[in-house]
Amino acid sequence: MALPSVMVLPLLIVIAAGIYYIYTEVIHFMSKSLVRNKVVVITDAVSGVGRECAQLFHKGGARLVLCGTSWDKLESLYDSLTSDADPRETFAPKLVILDFSDMDSIEEVVAEVGDCYGCVDVLICNSSMKLKAPVQSVSLELDRNIMDINYFGPSTLAKGRATIGFHTSFSQSMV
Repeated sequence: MALPSVMVLPLLIVIAAGIYYIYTEVIHFMSKSLVRNKVVVITDAVSGVGRECAQLFHKGGARLVLCGTSWDKLESLYDSLTSDADPRETFAPKLVILDFSDMDSIEEVVAEVGDCYGCVDVLICNSSMKLKAPVQSVSLELDRNIMDINYFGPSTLAKGRATIGFHTSFSQSMV
């Protein structure tokens, strides 16, 4: 019994659609499993890119350590992440106050981050300070503050991996 030629094209379309569906489901499953149970530290998690990263990693099942300068904003982000999340698939984020302009507190923050889960798989350094002004009008103190927030603070936090420990099974990431 031969298959009518009129049925070949619809049959191929159905087969291709089935293969595409299975492919997207596998990719969706794999993307969630890549970050599942990984410890992700996000600095300045309460603004723009940090907030979006927090939402994506939280949905993927990562163990989040959210850092920011304002406790109220961190709690607000915590509430928005946990309000619509399934507690069987996600973990409650840990909140840490982090202000890169206070370089003396960085070592305490490194210890606090280490106490949360004992290790870090991914570190996303999102904090930065921007200034739009003529270079002649910027004081040396402000230059130092910008360097502390944009360079020395994040690099000190990243170097804290020696005391915290970064897992090597997952890519050591600093964004």
